[in-house]
Amino acid sequence: MTVVHDFSAPRNLFEKLLRDSERLNRELSGDSIFNFVSTAFHLQHWIKHSPLISSEVVKRLLKRIGGDENIKLCQAIARADRHFKVEITGESSIIRVGDDEVNLDDFRKNVIQLYSNYFSVK
Repeated sequence: MTVVHDFSAPRNLFEKLLRDSERLNRELSGDSIFNFVSTAFHLQHWIKHSPLISSEVVKRLLKRIGGDENIKLCQAIARADRHFKVEITGESSIIRVGDDEVNLDDFRKNVIQLYSNYFSVK
């Protein structure tokens, strides 16, 4: 049996982001967080290089993504501008990036919501 993973459109990467988010629920680790963060950060580039870039909706989305604090955090991690630590406790998990501290559940939900609005329509 042949399995094909097709990454030819931004939607494919968005679906990967959703899988990465689900994986965080099952397997909370620094590796799974880094995968989620990297996918979230690079998804904007996939959108930017899609044929839809000339659309005003896409331009507004990219502007909103570019100014989003969660995506800026993803960028800092993905580009190795700042290192991160994960503190896993019984009730919640915290990501520490330099002096910044974010609740992992809130962070994950906010990133998914940022992209979900666009992909629920497209």
